[in-house]
Amino acid sequence: MLLAIEIGNSHVVVSFFNGADLLYTGRLPADASVTPFRWWELFKTLIAESGLDESGIQRVAISSVVPVVGAAIHAMAAEHLPGEPLQINANLPLDLGLDVTHPDSVGADRICNVVACRELYGTPGVVVDLGTATTFDVIDEQGHFIGGSIMPGVEASARQLFSAAALLSKVELKVPASAIGRDTESNLQAGIIFGAVDQVDGMLRRIANETGWEHPQRVVTGGQSHLIAPLLSTAVIHDPDLTVQGLRIIAEKVG
Repeated sequence: MLLAIEIGNSHVVVSFFNGADLLYTGRLPADASVTPFRWWELFKTLIAESGLDESGIQRVAISSVVPVVGAAIHAMAAEHLPGEPLQINANLPLDLGLDVTHPDSVGADRICNVVACRELYGTPGVVVDLGTATTFDVIDEQGHFIGGSIMPGVEASARQLFSAAALLSKVELKVPASAIGRDTESNLQAGIIFGAVDQVDGMLRRIANETGWEHPQRVVTGGQSHLIAPLLSTAVIHDPDLTVQGLRIIAEKVG
């Protein structure tokens, strides 16, 4: 069994695979103050909740964009689980091309997304990852990452608005009935959700105009993808597990 750990800015996504089969996924807060010992306690609780047997874990693969959390979880896995954890980085032999100015700066999550998109859906393609940041990963016909875009994520933008505007209170992020709200809550929901939808649609159009690709694969993933993907006017594939699937594929390829 593979334990695939995706460490993002807000959450740690913990997934268990038997071959290509995703058995269970859980989420933990990405808390930089947590020690390796405490991470092991949290992981044991999650394993118990999953109903799986920790003795079945044979390999561990980690994708991290938060160095402090990544180091603590790596130390935890190295001490308590079999083998040396595989750390995703730009130097792995994955034939990514990485046709960008600073290849070593490409995030582990984006590497996982590129690998998963080209292996599961084909190329050329664009991956939209709706997390703390919203990223657009552009993959050419050869399966090489040629760059992309980053903008503030849906929830991060909303938090900034709530903290900066004294008279606006936090609201539940859900799809409102219309773009014209009748109270403050529905005004905020309309602006945040539909605004994000139009941003993603607009960026996908710009990328299409710049690449000239007629039928690229467009895959939407990430923690807020369930809100945004169904509302897009652009035809997309919604795969909320894309990043951890990329982590699995990389672990299979490089061992």
